[in-house]
Amino acid sequence: MGSTAVVWSVGVIPDEEAEELPMRFAHLPLESPPRSSAYRASMDWWSSGAAEREPFFAPSGSLAGAPAPTPAAYRFADLVTEAATVGDTVRQIQDAGAALMPKTDGPGRYVATARTAGPVAALFYGLGQATSELFPGWFGDFLLTAAEVRAALPGAREALAPPGARRDEAVARIAAWMTGMEDAPDFDAGELLDGPLRVLELAAATGSGVTAFSRWF
Repeated sequence: MGSTAVVWSVGVIPDEEAEELPMRFAHLPLESPPRSSAYRASMDWWSSGAAEREPFFAPSGSLAGAPAPTPAAYRFADLVTEAATVGDTVRQIQDAGAALMPKTDGPGRYVATARTAGPVAALFYGLGQATSELFPGWFGDFLLTAAEVRAALPGAREALAPPGARRDEAVARIAAWMTGMEDAPDFDAGELLDGPLRVLELAAATGSGVTAFSRWF
């Protein structure tokens, strides 16, 4: 896409707006961008669990060097990018939802920025294929009413708040992605788990909806 930054935003919005946003744009055509044959093959590769049997990173060869991405890592990055590519109508819904989010980061809004690697790709690689399916939406994109937030929260908690060693493994995998794909060793890998969960929990507690999406700049 020639992008210089990938931003993933997750934020609470009023429940009534979460219910009304799709209807507000219902008069517009809801068309998805055409998908490549590589996308379809890669989706099968990921959703079947076959990707988990391939290494995404190889040792750098030096103690201080970043892990080296393998073709599997680049394939997954391309898959997530194409999966999150939306048509004009969905983009308008996302923009309208973004305008309803809190204006600053905090319990009601989480924003992760990466130069090229993509926060959602890092998160899903960190979680692994099976666990990532517990997360709501489609590769980090969703628009949930308050009722849908409450329904999604148990799965999100299981995915984003694993106990002990499972959390350590997820954080290490996120860090490997952000270091190997992004050269961003200071990225807060733990917050990529904690931030979205805080938003969902606040929404559940306050009867709010939540919207989330990625945007390339």
